Amino acid sequence: MMAVIIVCAYVGYKITDDYSLYANEVLGFNEVSAAGVGTMALWIRPVSAVLAGIVADRFEGTKAIIWCFALIIFGSVLTFLGVLEHLAWLALTILATSLIGVYGLRGIYFAVMKEAGIPLVATGAAVGIISIVGYTPDIFMGPLMGFLLDNFPGAAGHQYVFLVLTIFSIIGLLVSIRFRIITEGKTRYE
Repeated sequence: MMAVIIVCAYVGYKITDDYSLYANEVLGFNEVSAAGVGTMALWIRPVSAVLAGIVADRFEGTKAIIWCFALIIFGSVLTFLGVLEHLAWLALTILATSLIGVYGLRGIYFAVMKEAGIPLVATGAAVGIISIVGYTPDIFMGPLMGFLLDNFPGAAGHQYVFLVLTIFSIIGLLVSIRFRIITEGKTRYE
């Protein structure tokens, strides 16, 4: 389940590569301003990861993961629907909401090892095995995004990219909720 959560979170991370192009092709930003959107994403990354870590420490990792997936779903659904494209500032706010969720997940998806009941002595092997599956979006997301953007030019291709993000985020949310139900109340290793 942790591997599936990471796959879904990492799809979101890979899709952040599309944000600058989206700003240019859909929101009408010039190339310099569109690059600024990418820079904004870089500034959001450390802040989101640290804040998600603080929330995970205070309220449990799975709760923070669930909230991060909810943020991504909120932002990606609105972007997929394309209802905010004519209001660039609002579209950027929605994109930032998704970025907060994506980078928050990147900061905490291994924080649930204790909740999963994985003994400390086995965390290295567990992380290795989970990572083999969890980082597979490195293999398939670039070609998938390229296919969508090449075959559906303009806003439609980007909307399909955000539909993919929505689908993976919903899967991640459901698996996270199930993970929480399964691990809640079980004896955890200290």
